[in-house]
Amino acid sequence: MLQVYRLLDCGDAILTEGEFVQRLRELVRASATEDLMVVQNEIFLGLVRERANLPKSHLKSSMLGHLLRQAIVASCTGLDAFLPGLLRQHLPAVIAVKGREFIPQDEFVRDYCKELVFGVDEVLRLMGDEREATLYISNKLLGLSSFKYLAGRKGVHVVAALLGLSKPWDQIAGHLGRDREELVRTLELTVKRRNDIVHRADRPQADLEADQQPISYAQAEQGVDTIKHVCHALNELVDQSMMTLLASREVR
Repeated sequence: MLQVYRLLDCGDAILTEGEFVQRLRELVRASATEDLMVVQNEIFLGLVRERANLPKSHLKSSMLGHLLRQAIVASCTGLDAFLPGLLRQHLPAVIAVKGREFIPQDEFVRDYCKELVFGVDEVLRLMGDEREATLYISNKLLGLSSFKYLAGRKGVHVVAALLGLSKPWDQIAGHLGRDREELVRTLELTVKRRNDIVHRADRPQADLEADQQPISYAQAEQGVDTIKHVCHALNELVDQSMMTLLASREVR
């Protein structure tokens, strides 16, 4: 969506007449009565023909801004899907190796797990097969995400901590070579903007009668890229942690 925006953004300088349009008309053999629109910038030249049924207003910056908003929403949705997926992939192995010590002494993790309750029948079930118990506990934890979303700064922290990273955001920032506070703040602002877009048509929560918040390509790209980089860094750090964890089990 960011790339499509870059292709179509011409600063509202949409050509519908003139020598250049006439030359393109001849090139595509369009009739003299056919309406044409030309979108041109430093990386793209596009000709929109009449049968596309695309209003000129849809190519203006005010409408193209929705592509940037959609990019933010899509990236945050990707983060929401990535975090449980990473847990699903690695948590059973963490539980199997660490046993009762798999939940770290971590404030955010404890808060996330405080609503995790096992009935008597479930406890009895866990006393049977160790492998079944590992998968059952893992699935039980993952089930929390269906009503207690793993998202934003806390979601990243909880997943990383459960998968063996101490001081998760320090490690992620160090891995990316970025300032921790700036990294966390950018991610949180991007998630907050997603919520404004989805729930309030991109109006600020403090004033629902206000106009839509302005958005720029640079602003959207920064948020999307930050989420992408955090996901890549977390994945790489967890892979390293899991290799160390599994190697320690083999030594035992």
